[in-house]
Amino acid sequence: MLSSLLLSSLCLPTPCQAAPAGQVESTTTTAPTSEVTISREERLKRTYIYTAGSRYILQRTLEELLKDEIQRRKDAGLFVGKVEIADDLVEAEVESRMQALKEQDANLDFWDQVAAQGFTPTTFRQELRRSIQARNMYFPEDPTDWPVEMLKEVLGDTWDNFMAKTHEDFLAQKEETGEFPPLNEQTLNMMLMPTIWNYLLKHGDVQYPSDGLPEGVVLRVNERDVATEEVLATIEPFLSDTDREWAELFVDRIDMATVALQEKGAWLSKEESDALFAKEAAEYNSPPFTHELVVLQFLGYPSMEIYKQFFRVRHSFRNLLPAEGTDAFKGLQKAQLAERGEFYGGAKVQVDVILLSARDTATGKFPLHGNPYQQAKERAQEVAEILSEGTDFDQVLMEYSDYPEKVPGSQAGMPQPNHGHLPAQTRNDMRGFLGESDYTDFLFGYSISDDIFFRAELGAIYGPIRGPLGYYFYRVVQRSPATRTLDVAGVERDAYIVNDDLLTTHFLDFLSQLQND
Repeated sequence: MLSSLLLSSLCLPTPCQAAPAGQVESTTTTAPTSEVTISREERLKRTYIYTAGSRYILQRTLEELLKDEIQRRKDAGLFVGKVEIADDLVEAEVESRMQALKEQDANLDFWDQVAAQGFTPTTFRQELRRSIQARNMYFPEDPTDWPVEMLKEVLGDTWDNFMAKTHEDFLAQKEETGEFPPLNEQTLNMMLMPTIWNYLLKHGDVQYPSDGLPEGVVLRVNERDVATEEVLATIEPFLSDTDREWAELFVDRIDMATVALQEKGAWLSKEESDALFAKEAAEYNSPPFTHELVVLQFLGYPSMEIYKQFFRVRHSFRNLLPAEGTDAFKGLQKAQLAERGEFYGGAKVQVDVILLSARDTATGKFPLHGNPYQQAKERAQEVAEILSEGTDFDQVLMEYSDYPEKVPGSQAGMPQPNHGHLPAQTRNDMRGFLGESDYTDFLFGYSISDDIFFRAELGAIYGPIRGPLGYYFYRVVQRSPATRTLDVAGVERDAYIVNDDLLTTHFLDFLSQLQND
């Protein structure tokens, strides 16, 4: 796990993306028959960029927006600040982060950790430079240079309730002593700069592929096009063979679903899909649970662009189900509650898992070249033979499992993997330990967590099974029952939980049938 100290000053407005997971063979499908004028090759490249390269595409977007803000201020004769950043200042920032990481964990390689977050050495330095520029523009070292009127507009209530008093105190101290304290780093990085980046995003004109960009254009910022090939060339140093395979799989599954839904007359128009997407986004209109946070961190999608493509096919499929409130839909609800009610009610499962990792255990990344699952599979076959000879499962787990005892950098009190002796937890919490998410469910069509939670017999050993992190063996140790029963007829939130999961499970079944036909 990357130390928060490493990127603490970058202040990105959205959470880090979850890494893609799993690996299955992809199939080639026919492209959708309408509304698509983009070649499959271009769609693949865009998918590389918005999955493995999603960190960089955000960085590039903010870089373009900041460039325009600098020019706007210059044209208007407003305060700009020191935006010409010397290379030695950037290198000093790099050294500072190297030292901070070393103090936290001397065994971690700095540049490996940078790569694990989707940066090359070049793009990491670009990111540092942009962050220094932005800090100098909005919070220069001398408080008398702060652009107060801009900050009032950008920060809103944060300025009125907190930062105005801080600024007054800084000015008073400077007048009294000739000195002033530095701005608190945590306040700057966790609250102020993310707000500023979000403000620039909100007030800029940013368009993505799903907005209808033409062939060869992967991003448009304030009417300036960013070429697909340019961005692809930047991210290729950290684009692995596995990333390419997953991108192909994602495009194929989107195409497969799109064609089938169009043939069934269920396909949503872009306008219909955009309206539903906006409605969903409006439900998460206040921090900390923003729409982006839910999509990227809880659902595990690598970018909002990838999620938006998935969203359209999933909600188009909804047109194939009975209308809510009908007897047919109530029948589906009843069956859903019978099958998955323990999940909704907060039941927990304690499970032991032997992980044969296909990822680098220090960075969580796959190697750039080759099939990383092959070696993991060979190790899994060795473990299978040992278990078949009757060797104690706990003994094998302690010897072979690649789960650490504790996640490096985790906060005190957080549940830990304990080499694979996972704590009793709900289905969704367990999915985090297994590396699964809604994104991996769509991409690969199955969930090991569901097998563990709903189907595995107590004490039986299952595996090897390929999944997001590598190969797994597992044994359910204990189950605890649900603590509540949902009332879909009387409680709106309960109905939403069941209906949303119902849509997901039926949609995945639909994809599975298409794959098998």
